[in-house]
Amino acid sequence: MSRKDILYVDPSSNLIVSTKFSSSSEEQGTFVFEEEYREPANSYTVWLMSNAVPALDEYLEGRLGWSPAGDPAERLVHCLEELIARGELSPAGGRSALREQVFTWCEEAGLSPKRGGVNRREVVLARGMVTIEVTVDSTSRKVIFQEVHGPLDQRAGLYQIQLGHSTVEAVTALLEERSAKPVPEPDGDWQERLLKAFRAVADLLAPGERPMEARDRVAGWLAAAGIPFQSYGSEWQTTLLKVHRRRNDCVFSLRVTLDPERGDEGIRFTEFYDYLPLADDPGREYGYTVHAPYDALPRLVDFLEESTGSNPAGSLQTRLIDCFAALIAEGELGDGLPLRENHLRVAGWFEAAGVPADTETWSWINSE
Repeated sequence: MSRKDILYVDPSSNLIVSTKFSSSSEEQGTFVFEEEYREPANSYTVWLMSNAVPALDEYLEGRLGWSPAGDPAERLVHCLEELIARGELSPAGGRSALREQVFTWCEEAGLSPKRGGVNRREVVLARGMVTIEVTVDSTSRKVIFQEVHGPLDQRAGLYQIQLGHSTVEAVTALLEERSAKPVPEPDGDWQERLLKAFRAVADLLAPGERPMEARDRVAGWLAAAGIPFQSYGSEWQTTLLKVHRRRNDCVFSLRVTLDPERGDEGIRFTEFYDYLPLADDPGREYGYTVHAPYDALPRLVDFLEESTGSNPAGSLQTRLIDCFAALIAEGELGDGLPLRENHLRVAGWFEAAGVPADTETWSWINSE
């Protein structure tokens, strides 16, 4: 059995408010309240098991001064329609306000509702291979600021700041102040206002080649303002070379990974072989890595730049990548070398630079 009722429609904001009851002979049914926006597409939901509906009916009918009568689903639909008509259930608070009000009533009725909904994600700045995205996560009730490097299918770096919904007003005010632009009316949609504020300061973040640059700048603003947040992500990975060897269906690659949080293994160079499934061979992978402490990065860069004749430019991370690219262009590293030779040569250069280095081997065989 399935029943859907449209409670309210507002064409000016592309809003549709509805309820849905569903059940089957095999499973306990559910009740879902949905606040849906068609453009930009978002939905915010509250759901309960159907056996909790009578308790919610009783609570809402008590608010309305009604006497219970009739089918529980029908009673709940009438209650919600009346609460909308009276303005007690109103979209005036912006996106997710309706969902949050119903969620609160469920809790006040002694129930255990669940939040759901479609996250809202927008790119507020795209510059070269760097994008800045903001996600409003309606389930975890977090706002996520994300600095992303590299193409979608090969993101070299992903760095986040996560903020609780309780900080949104303070964050929005901080960004609006930073942007030096007029503050929107306070009764505007809080999500749209927050995203506009992020767009307004996007150019001030000046994301360049150095990873974490934009994320750390925003983190600095938040810390100075005393706004709580969590910061995630420190790894920077670059694929230096990627070749498909058709003779044995192997994808060969060379890549470097930099991560200050990995300490003694913060610099990693990997020679990687991905043998794709072929005939009765289910596929396998092999990786040969040399790693060194992250704090040896300046010494290693100086040595390799002197060896390759590279001109120092950019961050230390970028300069190291440029050195490896020069070694590939000179044929010192590349596809034509014997097995494991690339990572052994790199290990030798690390040692010549006076950088402590270790090697490791990793393998995986598809057993399916």
